[in-house]
Amino acid sequence: MQENSEQMLNKIVSKFDTDEELVVSSAYGDGGTTLLFPRLIRAAMSQWEDGGATVSRYAIWANTVRDHISAAIHLIENCETNDGCRLLIAAHNSLSAFSEIQKRLDPSNKVIEV
Repeated sequence: MQENSEQMLNKIVSKFDTDEELVVSSAYGDGGTTLLFPRLIRAAMSQWEDGGATVSRYAIWANTVRDHISAAIHLIENCETNDGCRLLIAAHNSLSAFSEIQKRLDPSNKVIEV
């Protein structure tokens, strides 16, 4: 019997729904801790232009956000709090930029603000 969409999504999310450990997806390559904002821009440009690579570009950007957070946790655990906080701030700001981009690209939002 084939899973329906909601069952598939619940199965995926349940694998990652924990605050006890870092769980890493094997989908797409590691993002690393560089190119955070350039990757977001490439994904948004693909979305803006109705490009076929939009989903994969956002997934790679998401892995980069994830890797920023993971690296920050490890730095903070090693008492390198300044560097860890800088990575967390960059991840936070990247997510905020993503939300702003989605607001402007939302088809129901007819006015694109600058």
